[in-house]
Amino acid sequence: MQASQRLLAVGGLALVAGLSLAILVVRATMAPPVGEVALLAGYLLATGTLSMAAGWLVLRTAESNRTLSLQSRVFLISFAGSLTGLASIFIVAQLMFVSTSHDLAVLAAALAFNAFVTTAFGAFVASSLSSRVNLVSTAIRELASGDYSSSLEQQGNDEIAILARDVAGLGRQLRLAEEDRASLERERRDLTVAVSHDLRTPLASLRAMVEALVDGVVVGEKESQRYYAAMRREIDRLGGMIDDLFELSKIDAGALELDIQALPVEEIAAEVVAGMEAQARRLSIELTLDVQSSLPKALVDGRRIERAISNLVRNALEHTAAGGRVKVSLRPEADWVVLSISDNGSGIDPSQLPRVWERFYRTQTSRSRSAEMADDGAGLGLAIVRGFVEAHGGRVEAASRPHEGSTFTMRLPVPAK
Repeated sequence: MQASQRLLAVGGLALVAGLSLAILVVRATMAPPVGEVALLAGYLLATGTLSMAAGWLVLRTAESNRTLSLQSRVFLISFAGSLTGLASIFIVAQLMFVSTSHDLAVLAAALAFNAFVTTAFGAFVASSLSSRVNLVSTAIRELASGDYSSSLEQQGNDEIAILARDVAGLGRQLRLAEEDRASLERERRDLTVAVSHDLRTPLASLRAMVEALVDGVVVGEKESQRYYAAMRREIDRLGGMIDDLFELSKIDAGALELDIQALPVEEIAAEVVAGMEAQARRLSIELTLDVQSSLPKALVDGRRIERAISNLVRNALEHTAAGGRVKVSLRPEADWVVLSISDNGSGIDPSQLPRVWERFYRTQTSRSRSAEMADDGAGLGLAIVRGFVEAHGGRVEAASRPHEGSTFTMRLPVPAK
């Protein structure tokens, strides 16, 4: 419905209500004859209809003229309303209440003064509204051009102030979205570079070993078997990297499907520790498991959490020197089962600690890597741990003291009581 049509509908209701109120007030305060009341009602109806018609005409003209600004429209409507309203009062006064020319002149002067003040006040209000709307419009244009730095805050709870706050909120959301987009773009570039680098090394090794076998450089069954075993390790490593990338892609896409069950995490951890004890002995590292009593079950996907624990234990072994210790511990805490893997290696530099969960990020500069495991993995293990745990609704943490060791912790939810 257009503004002019709304004016007719609202104005009609206001005219009926105002006319009824005026008649009630006159009858209650003056008790005039019925004829005079009918005459007053006729005058009021006529002048009110005239005012409505004039207001409708001005508003209709303003609607049809698309070049008029909001300030001009408000001014015209205020001016027209003031003139028609005051003219109506003047006509009624002349017909019913004021009889002398002197009184009519005084009334005309007072009405003219009121018309000027009302119109000037309307122009001021229109200017204020227009300036506030222009601020919002400027902010929207800046957002459209990609400038999210402008702040738009207006006091009050009127419609323009609410609109300004909504636009400011939109700007903040767009700025955050742009920052996320830029971050994702950086991650994409880093991922491309890292994958290219990490795939190139085993592929180059495989090519060299295949060429040695084809060219007859390798002599003897024993030497050939050694080459075949090395090739298999490189192929397994490539397969593991591709599996990791596939898991990360599902995590990023929100397509990771979990088989959630209430499981005893200590049993999963015990299987992981048992499977890595031989490797720990070869590295001369003490690997232990400590489980507090009354540990509740956790809501987990057993296969994914087993892999997450394996990644954390492997990471600890990889960065612990011979003669060191790696401890896997579990304890209950409020609504969580808390699993921690601690080592007494060289620790992580505090400046690098916040980034250890990032994909392809390695801390070789600050942690001693086992010679046997120095080339294992592609820097995706901790990123996968975080993805798996957060997909369960859990949390991961990392703490470290340089030259004293590190602790990686995962918190897994337990069933509601």
